[in-house]
Amino acid sequence: MAAPMFSARLLGTLKRPGGSDGDGLDLSDDGLRCPSTGETFPNIDGIPSLYMPSPGEGKDVTARVKSFYEEHPFPSYEGLEEFGELVNKGSHNPFAARLLEGIGYNKLVLECGCGTGQLTHFLQLNNNHVLGIDLSLSSLRLAVEHKLRNGLERSAFAQMNIFDLAVKDGAFDVVIAHGVLHHTFDARRAFGHIVRKVKPGGIVMVGLYNRYARVPTWLRSKAIGILGPRIDYVVRNRIRDARKAEIWVKDQYYNPHETWHSIDHVLHWFDQNGVEYLNCSPPILGSDGEDAASLFDRTRPGTPYQRVVTQLSWLASIAREGALFDVVGRRREGPVV
Repeated sequence: MAAPMFSARLLGTLKRPGGSDGDGLDLSDDGLRCPSTGETFPNIDGIPSLYMPSPGEGKDVTARVKSFYEEHPFPSYEGLEEFGELVNKGSHNPFAARLLEGIGYNKLVLECGCGTGQLTHFLQLNNNHVLGIDLSLSSLRLAVEHKLRNGLERSAFAQMNIFDLAVKDGAFDVVIAHGVLHHTFDARRAFGHIVRKVKPGGIVMVGLYNRYARVPTWLRSKAIGILGPRIDYVVRNRIRDARKAEIWVKDQYYNPHETWHSIDHVLHWFDQNGVEYLNCSPPILGSDGEDAASLFDRTRPGTPYQRVVTQLSWLASIAREGALFDVVGRRREGPVV
């Protein structure tokens, strides 16, 4: 029996793009339909499309990033991966394993900028229901193909714009944006949009390029065309598949738009959007985050000095693998301003 496009729990989180939470969606023969307005949203090559282009100032950046990922879907699968292989890799990845452990069981999870859906698929373990959204149809085709081929019922995918998320406010227990907001035209504003989708008391996690540790990647980008891709640590030591290596290099060194951020940037975003700081990965040096048992444990953010020292220390660690850091928070009670 084929896996359903959406589980009942995930279908209930969807709404019409640009609509209110009362504009829910039903499955129709050729896509999704809004009963309150009669509008239909078709499947494009099997992908439910709820995508609305960014207007005004963000139109050019969004179009360029979308075009880039249509040509270079990220991250690439290593050949025809079965779900068991993906689970094995995720279980041996310290970050993915800690994330799944922190989420726990029976949760509703939204992954913004899911790409080809590997993390979305992994997190549907523990009876979680996970919706992955992305603007790239090429990436989502790979995600849906993997879902259908492996009969996965608790992960689902749709094409959306992060600035017009067609999901109801406060619908999810956990919202993740791991390595996506820095490719938007306004990362701070994009964060405000995703926070609205998590329940009060729920978890939001944002992963960004670090403004200190990303410098070596920028320096390598000036030399990689001459010295070749093996100057990259991940290509040299982690990736076996040639196509996967090519896509990694394109994403890291030839992306049309990226911004760099600090821990303090994210703490400011948290304050603006009613989010309580919980933890940072990698942890802030000298803080109780170094001893936290769970990624979602409440810890102290350290002093400004500790945060600067931590980010400088990342030049010797995460800088070689793209300089991506994650900050975890809990949405406070009350509306997002």
